Amino acid sequence: MSHRFELHSDGPETTEAIAAEVARAVPAGTTLGLLGRLGAGKTCFVRGLAAGLGADPDDIASPTFVYLVDYVCAHGRRLHHADLYRLADLAPDRAGEVFESIGLTAAIQDEGITAVEWWEHHRGPAPTRLVTVEFVVEKADDRAIFFELAGPDMDTAAECLSARAATSG
Repeated sequence: MSHRFELHSDGPETTEAIAAEVARAVPAGTTLGLLGRLGAGKTCFVRGLAAGLGADPDDIASPTFVYLVDYVCAHGRRLHHADLYRLADLAPDRAGEVFESIGLTAAIQDEGITAVEWWEHHRGPAPTRLVTVEFVVEKADDRAIFFELAGPDMDTAAECLSARAATSG
């Protein structure tokens, strides 16, 4: 079953607050595929995920040049943060090998939470639980954030986003 939601953010603090709620609501083993142009709020969203999982959001930076960074969060949970921007032109026949070598395949199969910036460049195995998050810049700090949840055990996350959508206008 797939769930879709649209939320609005009026700035980085709101984006981080939304992400923190999502982090607490999604089940272990969820991948969040982040889509949006440069500066749309993807890394800001990951900072919110980190805060929601009990990690220091100030430690979060886009892993553009290292591809994947792992963070240990509260209660031993893990946050895997990947950036596929530099892999846009990766040949499809090499994708599996490259994603394996940077640790992305293992991260997606892990029981932690995995956030992947530039999700549109992912050509590896599909995760069991996927939340696609698309950021659309409306003006200045305003963003429309579209969520699509797919996979088992997503009811709590769907309820969280539904409640947030009902109050975000």
